[in-house]
Amino acid sequence: MALTADQCDELILLASEKDLMLVVYQNRRFDEDFVTMRQIIRSGDIGDVYHYDSFVGGYSRPCDYWHSNAEVSGGAIFDWGSHLIDQILNIIPDDVAHVSGQNHKRVWTHATNADHTHVTVTFSSGKQATFVHSDLAAARKPKFYVLGTEGAIIGDWDPAGEPAVADLPAILTVHHVDGTSRIAPLRPLEPHEFYRSIVEYINNGFPMEVNALQSRNVVAIMQAAEQSAMQNALPVTPVLRRS
Repeated sequence: MALTADQCDELILLASEKDLMLVVYQNRRFDEDFVTMRQIIRSGDIGDVYHYDSFVGGYSRPCDYWHSNAEVSGGAIFDWGSHLIDQILNIIPDDVAHVSGQNHKRVWTHATNADHTHVTVTFSSGKQATFVHSDLAAARKPKFYVLGTEGAIIGDWDPAGEPAVADLPAILTVHHVDGTSRIAPLRPLEPHEFYRSIVEYINNGFPMEVNALQSRNVVAIMQAAEQSAMQNALPVTPVLRRS
């Protein structure tokens, strides 16, 4: 949406003054694996979620496009973080207490973005979520590792997608406290759900699942994480808005 929360606020105010719709295409909110996992969590199947890890990456040379240039992109946290931190906030709606971030620049000197970045979001409820984006991971972590009070969900990368495993949905396994587990079939989605919600909003006034304020808060968390990374992961409290 932008590189700072203040810039987002400026856009939101401008849209309000001109009576225009402002929304960010949060396409990863509509990924089949995420939508399926969210449905399982909301059903109560694994109890109350208190720990949530998300990961993307591998060991590969980052691209030469604009989003590897920190001056333009805002840094590596702003790349996949704009998607996976949005997913975190969609799963855990609790107030955020503080954010910590760490960046590693160790191998890929042709790009200015960090080679490996780690963000931890700590909520006022004590719940925690992490996001890792790495181009230095010779061994990948699962895409999702979610712990609840009555079970867990692991989202493993589909090996059929190698080397671009992020292009395929994760394989979701639900683990139960009795030691059993099951593969969760992906929930089928109608195509263009995001655009259909725009039509419903414009024509009928139905609230959209994605709104500008949500994306603004994602930017605030990423901004705080980058600030934290400049202080060797000291916690930073982001300024979030509810309205």
